[in-house]
Amino acid sequence: MKNPNLPQRLLVVFFLLNTCIATCQSTVVAADRPNIVWIVSEDNSIHYLEHFFEGGAKAPHIEALAAHGLTFDNAFSNAPVCSVARTTLATACYGPRIGTQYHRRYTMAPMPKGLRMFPAYLREAGYYTTNNSKKDYNAVEGPGVWDASSRTASWRNRPKSDQPFFHMQSHAQSHEGSLHFNRGVFENEKTKTDPESIQLADYHPDTPLFRYTHARYHDRMLDIDAIVGKTVEQLKQDGVLEDTFIFYFGDHGGVLPRSKGYIYESGLHVPLIVRVPENFKHLTPATSGTRLDGFVSFIDFGPTTLHLAGVEVPSQVDGKPFLGKDVSKAAINARDESFGYADRFDEKYDFIRSVRKGKYQYIRNYQPYLPDGLNNNYRYKNLAFAQWRDLYNAGKLTGAAKQFFDSKPNEMLFDCETDPHQVNNLAGDPKYAKVLTELRQRLRVIVKGLPDLSFYPESYLAENAMQDPVLFGQQHKKEIAELVDIADLALLPFQKAKPALLAAMSSDDPMKRYWAAMACTAFADEASVLADDAKGLLNDPSQIVRIRAAEFLGRIGAVNPQITLTDVVNTTKNSVEATEALNSVVWFKDFFNGKYPVKRSDFQPVSNGADVDDRLNYINGMPYPAKAKKPKNRKNRAAKPTNN
Repeated sequence: MKNPNLPQRLLVVFFLLNTCIATCQSTVVAADRPNIVWIVSEDNSIHYLEHFFEGGAKAPHIEALAAHGLTFDNAFSNAPVCSVARTTLATACYGPRIGTQYHRRYTMAPMPKGLRMFPAYLREAGYYTTNNSKKDYNAVEGPGVWDASSRTASWRNRPKSDQPFFHMQSHAQSHEGSLHFNRGVFENEKTKTDPESIQLADYHPDTPLFRYTHARYHDRMLDIDAIVGKTVEQLKQDGVLEDTFIFYFGDHGGVLPRSKGYIYESGLHVPLIVRVPENFKHLTPATSGTRLDGFVSFIDFGPTTLHLAGVEVPSQVDGKPFLGKDVSKAAINARDESFGYADRFDEKYDFIRSVRKGKYQYIRNYQPYLPDGLNNNYRYKNLAFAQWRDLYNAGKLTGAAKQFFDSKPNEMLFDCETDPHQVNNLAGDPKYAKVLTELRQRLRVIVKGLPDLSFYPESYLAENAMQDPVLFGQQHKKEIAELVDIADLALLPFQKAKPALLAAMSSDDPMKRYWAAMACTAFADEASVLADDAKGLLNDPSQIVRIRAAEFLGRIGAVNPQITLTDVVNTTKNSVEATEALNSVVWFKDFFNGKYPVKRSDFQPVSNGADVDDRLNYINGMPYPAKAKKPKNRKNRAAKPTNN
């Protein structure tokens, strides 16, 4: 007898079978672990993309990532220059703690003991790791970090199509060098972006050259946008797009004058968008199209990538994941702080630290007498940079445009919401005294807690600390805290600071004498009553103390500093120390109305390593890059790429 319900049952069986097949196919196709791709555009801050900043370039492919993912409105590089920033990304550690804070390195730092660059942990967990292709580390990479690192490295080369991958690709189309055009280009080549539509930064002089330079950089962002679109399409063609987190970000701040190489928002605040794949939405705390206010820094990018991949984050790193299992939206948005650092950029020295907390950025200038506009050969290849300096030398700058060439205050405080270009320093305004005090103390806690190795000069670190910078820092943590306190005497009224300055100047510890002289230079004429005490330091057994004493006495007009500085350059066997002295030589040469001239013939250095040649070539009026003599002594010198 026929069963009248059989057709219906067959339909149910057929439906269940199809459902099972579909489910099984889905299980096979979907990856067990997400892929992660980093698309890195060189040298651009938030200020050049409309998605982040009014007046920026429209970038439809980048904006499409955001529509299918998350926008991080407060993402920061911890340093405003390439090698330092990229080392922070690779190590997830603060540079001043592990000895990687100088650009470019004169001595490579070893990785902290027991720690590897983060892709190595992904590789151990079965990921195929590729880098195309820039590294530019200040730390020794060590084995096992990349399966491939070259201009042909790609996830497409992995041995098995079902192997998860981490891929990083960097793009120089937006690099600073893209704005090193000559006058013929400026006069004859039109930009896609109308220069008249450009909204200049408050501190930039409004000239046709500045407008053209800014417009030309908007065009470079269009090139980056096209690359983003192409990469997404490749992932789609390979059938892995919805298994892949795509991070798009800039590797530090932008390249117009007062951005790359400077610790302001223009040098640190980077665009970050993370496209979230359909198959791994459960690893993110918000729906597509969400903008997040929480602060994330480069120290966090590696830990986040590891956490998304289900790999344990090493305990030695400074960063914390901001995506992945158990990371909530509330936890992300509760993050409201980022630490920044700026030290040497090629041959240009300065020592600056910052804390961005909420809408305020606090900047501590430990060498406030050095102007931002101090010569840096690579920066001044940019015609707009050179024009800015020409206008200053001609006395044609006022207000915000002139600040770049003035000495800096010890402290700066900016409201980054109402003053996004940071030209109104609130540090002296009584209404902000509480914020200033809180952030000043917060920075002290950070630099003492690391501890921050830059409270020793680089020349000293190169000779004494670089075998194990982390251990050196821990062994000298108490002394570093004492040096911080001496440096911060510059924040007190002079009469209150005077007894401690005198004590430090007569200390048996050369580093305390070093910082006493620096604090006096910050006080300038207020400290002139200590001139006779400081003159004794011109013959100090420590060359670096002699340099700092000459700075103080030269600034107040008590001696010709070039005599001591030239002697240091010509006698020190430490090329890093000679470079430190030449930084001061150029400051006195360029910013004291011709009072302290020098000639190239004044210098016959014993050591020509580090950046001695670049400074001497500048003094000689030679264009950069100039052909330099072969160094006589290559101690402390690493091969220095011409591309910054």
